[in-house]
Amino acid sequence: MSKSLFIGRWQPFHDGHRALIDHVLNEDKSVIIAVRDTEISESNPFTTKECVERIEYAYRDNPKVEVIIIPDISEVCYGRKVGWSVRRIRLNREIEEISATKIRNSKKRVIWLTGNVGSGKTSLAYLLKERLNAVVLDGDEMRASISLGAGFSKKEREVHNLRVARLAKILCDQGHNVVVSVIAPFRSTREKIMEIVNPYWIYIKGGEMGKNKPYEVPDVPDITIDPTKESLLESIEKIVKEVGDIMSS
Repeated sequence: MSKSLFIGRWQPFHDGHRALIDHVLNEDKSVIIAVRDTEISESNPFTTKECVERIEYAYRDNPKVEVIIIPDISEVCYGRKVGWSVRRIRLNREIEEISATKIRNSKKRVIWLTGNVGSGKTSLAYLLKERLNAVVLDGDEMRASISLGAGFSKKEREVHNLRVARLAKILCDQGHNVVVSVIAPFRSTREKIMEIVNPYWIYIKGGEMGKNKPYEVPDVPDITIDPTKESLLESIEKIVKEVGDIMSS
């Protein structure tokens, strides 16, 4: 069966790209998405592997989509009667004006997901990674790398949290959106984090409470997520809308 081919850098893969591809998928056609293997640069800030992973995640439940890597190209050439056509798909102006360049040049932010163990921070973080084209700093991964060997006393937790905050600031200053999935249980520590990176705080209710799992609820978080009242996807849409408005302002 013949397939429709899309070629691009996908830096990053955004809603405009998806609308184009979905237009063809809705015609009950199969699609190949070719990712150009470009070198990292200011206009190509993501690795080819990262681009492929984002697209594969977006279409993880669609067997009609195949993602491949091709060498970087400067042109597509063809002769007469090659047996296929080059097709321009027209979408509404709002979608056509979505620009990867504008996305790359938009204001970058650090989004910090705070909440106790088991509240669902990691699941939210990796869904936000796709939607916001972000780097994720996950608590468990940070403890296995930059905070290897750190314990769980109040002081050690604070040192760990501030270390993550400094890394988040470096990544943000280099042009990345950053999603931090680290508990940051104490108000005093969160105040120090604010001095370092001033993140957008998202408090996720629930999780495990107990003597060995201390957590001081934020007084005024930017967004509060209640998993008992909204689905994971509803939470994602809520966050993306709020954070997106701030990034574009």
